Amino acid sequence: MKKYYVLIIVLLFYTTNNFADTYKNGYDLYYQKGCNNCHGTHAEGSSYYPRLANKDKKYLLKKLRDFKAGKARSQKAQIMFTFANSLKKKEIEELSLFLSEFKKDMSTNYEISDDLLGGSN
Repeated sequence: MKKYYVLIIVLLFYTTNNFADTYKNGYDLYYQKGCNNCHGTHAEGSSYYPRLANKDKKYLLKKLRDFKAGKARSQKAQIMFTFANSLKKKEIEELSLFLSEFKKDMSTNYEISDDLLGGSN
């Protein structure tokens, strides 16, 4: 019986750490790949680009896989082909997890606090 509890604790520890690592990797990828340039620093989207923050993970996975495979419902969405084409399977998983569990406070490292001319606020 003790072995069973130890196994559960180990699995919970691994799952929690794996989630945190996957989330952090997705967080890094979002900014490294330039997703924030169109979808916003907080994945909030704009009038032209969709919001990605806190969307369903299965939806995000499907969309990124479709874009990687060259499938889109509109000509506007085809811009994603070049971005998704470079993603590895693991990166698609990481980005999807990050966006589905998006926490605004995590993205403050990538906020611009200086104006365009480089002056401080």
